[in-house]
Amino acid sequence: MASATPLWLFADQLGPHVHGGEHAHRPVVLIESGSALRRRRYHRQKLHIVLSALRHTAAELGERATLVRADTYREALAKIGRPVLVHEPTSFAAERFVHRLRDEGLVADVLPTPTFALPRAEFRRWAGGRSRFRMEDFYRDQRRRFEVLFDGGEPVGGRWNLDEDNREPPPKKAGTLGVPAPYQPREDAIDEGVRADLDAMDLPTVGVDGPRRFAVTPAEASRALRRFVEHRLPTFGRWEDAMLAGDWAMSHSLLSVPLNLGLLHPLTVVRAAEKAYRTGHVSLAAAEGFIRQVLGWREYTWHLYWHFGPDYTSSDALGAHTDLPDWWQELTPTPSRRPACATR
Repeated sequence: MASATPLWLFADQLGPHVHGGEHAHRPVVLIESGSALRRRRYHRQKLHIVLSALRHTAAELGERATLVRADTYREALAKIGRPVLVHEPTSFAAERFVHRLRDEGLVADVLPTPTFALPRAEFRRWAGGRSRFRMEDFYRDQRRRFEVLFDGGEPVGGRWNLDEDNREPPPKKAGTLGVPAPYQPREDAIDEGVRADLDAMDLPTVGVDGPRRFAVTPAEASRALRRFVEHRLPTFGRWEDAMLAGDWAMSHSLLSVPLNLGLLHPLTVVRAAEKAYRTGHVSLAAAEGFIRQVLGWREYTWHLYWHFGPDYTSSDALGAHTDLPDWWQELTPTPSRRPACATR
């Protein structure tokens, strides 16, 4: 393993489908960059989650992993002493940076990202010369391509989209939906160390970070997925777009964080929801509504970001120019005040 080119993992590339398989023989490099932590005014909970995920990955990989703490990524890579491989990052700025590192000899090669179901090259082929982009067209192609909720060349139930069945308002006068609580991970010594280090850094963060609500390891992510499918997916669809001030999570999965950390592959999540339908555990509307979020919207918005280029982030079709209010940054969220859709 020592002679193989190391694989550098960003904090959104931490799952076994990234560093396992064909790369299982490679040493792994993980970097905590001080300048990256100071780049924006992040939510304290986000910084805790990212550092906890990095450190848990290093602990689980043991001698295979090297965790480097430095002010910049460039300084950290220089400490490694040889070029590394890295998968495509998930922003234009990070991609440009990685290519500069390759030009400088710090990065040996940039590999396609394995954290989305559809590779970027495949989306380019799908987009072709299209002048009109509709999520529904993309979603149907995704269902066909990966044969999800598909039988005999047709969508299960004869309908592609059951959105009209998933628009119920929450029960009147109900403070909560009353569904089983989401998975709650247990903090450990690594989390305590992260919290102590963040206190010492005294970064200009927003909000508070504890107790940790989201999975930061593959094992935690698998447990979170299993609990959602078994206990919360059956009621997900009906109130998919509803909100309750007193029920911050409602029936949502809270799987966005482990998905965005790369701990869960989206097709793993999709197949679990499809299996729940096919075994009679959940309705078609519940399974389809959730699958549409993961295989449809999540993939679609990510690919459009790359397809339309860097200027897409500054487009303003609605002509909105008003600055966000101060409370947008200063508000410290509490469970009763978080938007239900934020962690879908």
